[in-house]
Amino acid sequence: MLAPYRVLDLTDGRAELATFVLAGFGADVIKVEPPGGSPSRLEAPVADGEPPALASLRFHAYNRGKRSVAIDLDAPEGRRDFLALVASADFLFENAGPGAMEARGLGFDTLRQSRPDLVYVAISPFGQNGPYAHHHATDLTIAAMGGVMALNGDPDRRPVRITVPQTWHHAAVESALGALVAHERGVMTGEAQFVDVSVQAAVFWTGLNAMIAHPIQGRNIERFGTVLQLSTLTTPLVYPCADGEVCLIATSNTLVGVVPWMVESGAVTPEWAAAEDWATYETRMLTPDAVVDEVDAAVGGKSGVGTATAGENG
Repeated sequence: MLAPYRVLDLTDGRAELATFVLAGFGADVIKVEPPGGSPSRLEAPVADGEPPALASLRFHAYNRGKRSVAIDLDAPEGRRDFLALVASADFLFENAGPGAMEARGLGFDTLRQSRPDLVYVAISPFGQNGPYAHHHATDLTIAAMGGVMALNGDPDRRPVRITVPQTWHHAAVESALGALVAHERGVMTGEAQFVDVSVQAAVFWTGLNAMIAHPIQGRNIERFGTVLQLSTLTTPLVYPCADGEVCLIATSNTLVGVVPWMVESGAVTPEWAAAEDWATYETRMLTPDAVVDEVDAAVGGKSGVGTATAGENG
């Protein structure tokens, strides 16, 4: 799909996913590394018995399908080679930070002289300008300022970020999409395009359903642990059982199979099970006459409709 196009990748380990996505679509991705290799080559976990520059499993995960070239961007001959490479490229991705490439004399305005229709993608924590542009940032602080921590965790405890660092992953994928949109615009106008990607903004969009919830449904989506909040529906996703926990959502596909077993095991009475058409239950989950709380209680063994407890039947 993207085989005719060349992509220059100047990103570090935080944003390498961006160009990996384009490589997966067939683009010729060239990773431009400093002498000695990109620092991401040394990131854990590493494979035993491999040379240090080839041992990082994470590096291989996000850079397979790419080619690599070492260029010293601070040396005159390196800059000359780099500008020649830019002249052959359609896209360039970097996440050096606001103004960093410009300070080296290799910013957008300079590189577009070598390639007048270049799509230049800059990924940074808070965008290239604005009040937070030069703030220090970590996955934790970006997750907090992007809003997702307000939605993650138990309501009676502190907010937490998702375990696996992923704020930059969201921005990286958004930047790949933004690059393709910019390319389309460049084809129409014949002009180079600058794509400014804010990690914070990308994280915010992942929780957009919560950010606009109140105008749509009349209430906010609050931090609620493993409880699903969907419009008027509030239902658990994790239930305790005898040997741990089970994760499920009590919709029609689940209940059609589970309810007969619950009857057989004595968790619920046959009369209770027969009072509902489980095959169409899901269509009524968001209606006022739904028995969602009763179903949740029955699945958790707390409703009193049967004689056994969750521990006995889980």
